[in-house]
Amino acid sequence: MMNWQNYIIADPFICEGRACFKDTQIMVSEVLENLANGVTPNDIPKKYPALNQEAIQAALTFAAQIAREQIFNLSKLAPHREVRVAGRLEAIKLNDHTFTLAVAESLYPLNGFAKAIEAQILSRLLGQNVVVSGTAHFTNEGALLILEAAQIEIAKEQDLIIWGEVPKPFRRPFDMSDFKGKRGLSAIIGKWPGDETDEEVRQALEELS
Repeated sequence: MMNWQNYIIADPFICEGRACFKDTQIMVSEVLENLANGVTPNDIPKKYPALNQEAIQAALTFAAQIAREQIFNLSKLAPHREVRVAGRLEAIKLNDHTFTLAVAESLYPLNGFAKAIEAQILSRLLGQNVVVSGTAHFTNEGALLILEAAQIEIAKEQDLIIWGEVPKPFRRPFDMSDFKGKRGLSAIIGKWPGDETDEEVRQALEELS
């Protein structure tokens, strides 16, 4: 991934606290606004001769990183708790530190974020049964949103039994639907935990994928 710091200065004491391109007074936000308004990356240097294509790519990388950090910081404001979850590490995306864990008991695909884990470790564990220690973030409605991994290691058979369930918040919000009779298939097998939050998961991971 491109290191935007080679092209951009984000020091709060420079450019009135806003990010600008090195050796220029051109604000990154100004270039991003041009791109958002339909100016193509190839046309940017015509408007800003001091910038090349690498600098423009650095601006896009910078914006993506800021967006990811904002989304993740917002997730920390939601209900969360420390957990351990065991299952099979089904997929990883090294470019954005995300992974998918098939939880042992139900095979429910749990979305995770593993910025604290080295890429080599994730690659080595792909396809194996693992136990993830970290923080589970929930929506305000109590559904699991994402698992922030602090450690991932090979799971023992006992781990799959003890930790092989989808995490739940300590206190689930009051829900009037608890008093409604279930019908059809849901009355027999229940509902997959988190099904109602697919859109929220997609939104939370939009800038991570």
